[in-house]
Amino acid sequence: MVVRKYFPSMYTEEDSAPAKSRNATLYLLRCVFLMGIRTPPQRFFVVYCLWSFALNLCSTFYQPIGFMTGYISHLSEFTPGEFLTSLQVAFNAWSCSTKVVIVWILVKRFDVATEILDEMDKMLTKSSERRNVHRAVALSNRIFFFFMTVYIGYATSTFISAIFMGRPPYQNYYPWLDWRASKWQYWLQTGLEYFAMLGACFQDVCVDCYPINFVLPLRAHMANFAQRLRNLGDDPDESADERYAKLVKCIKDHKVILRFCDTLRPMIGGTIFVQLLVVGLVMGFTLINIVKFADFGSRVAALSFMSAVLLETTPFCTLCNYLTDDSLKLADALFESNWIDQEKRYKTTLTHFLHNLQKPIVFMAGNVFTISVATNLTASKFSFSVFTLVQNMDIAEKLGKLSKPHEN
Repeated sequence: MVVRKYFPSMYTEEDSAPAKSRNATLYLLRCVFLMGIRTPPQRFFVVYCLWSFALNLCSTFYQPIGFMTGYISHLSEFTPGEFLTSLQVAFNAWSCSTKVVIVWILVKRFDVATEILDEMDKMLTKSSERRNVHRAVALSNRIFFFFMTVYIGYATSTFISAIFMGRPPYQNYYPWLDWRASKWQYWLQTGLEYFAMLGACFQDVCVDCYPINFVLPLRAHMANFAQRLRNLGDDPDESADERYAKLVKCIKDHKVILRFCDTLRPMIGGTIFVQLLVVGLVMGFTLINIVKFADFGSRVAALSFMSAVLLETTPFCTLCNYLTDDSLKLADALFESNWIDQEKRYKTTLTHFLHNLQKPIVFMAGNVFTISVATNLTASKFSFSVFTLVQNMDIAEKLGKLSKPHEN
């Protein structure tokens, strides 16, 4: 297949192939490089710096400012649907820019994390263990391209809808550019907004999907590790020293897993915290727009946007629940091993190890609350509060009345 030729890591490799957990982040890290936040390569130093400047100027830094300046300059010219379409994206643009800056500051942690994944690969000895990693790698890359499709689909659907309406998608403010003055200025602003939004969506895919791309191979390694714990002491031909050495090796392997989590924890905690702060507000504005003002084309774009917003937190919050369960199962696996008839030294070490395994692996959002499905639901439910508040105060109807003089 053509797709498999160019994107081989999207497909599961044979069990005999060596495990390469870092391939779970292969396409992610290539796109992170294209975000312009890595060290410029010597060969294309100038080209990379120019690309980084153009992309981050338009998408990371100016776009949030352009939204706010556009509201201040031309608020009276917005219809309610156009205003909510722009407002819902404006909040998300600010959060996206903040997440990009966080990842930019901590981007070297990606390299450290991939090196730790290489360490985990060296622990694998059985074909069944390699199979688990191969499946995690393929699933991780497929999820990344799914995210990319949804996000880029939103930007494109909004762009097409704006063309049919004859207005720029978000009506951002650009100095010395008035899209109402002439056709070429209209197309120039529409093109600039589309480029900026494409760049923002491209960045958003990377900063939203990287936790999933790193945690999926971690879960595969934890499943393999649990099985190794369960098999401790089962070989009758092993000496007491050999069994103790295997137990010590498992303790060291567990420390590698914890080191991997600690490497990513500051980055994940920062980006998820920012997104959880705005997800309810953004979805609330989107619901109001869909129910009250949007036409068919705008509804399609708004639904695409809502899908993208839900993807920013829901999959990883769900994955965190599974990861916590996986970590707690490690203690069960160790307890199920053959330890009762072992020597005192083995039992003492195992007891301390068992105590450490009973501590769940969790990620915190900004060191404030646990990243979990419950937290995500709490944040998402705020959108209904926003919708109810707007409906009870008749804000939507007032916006509609204000738009009628403008339409006339």
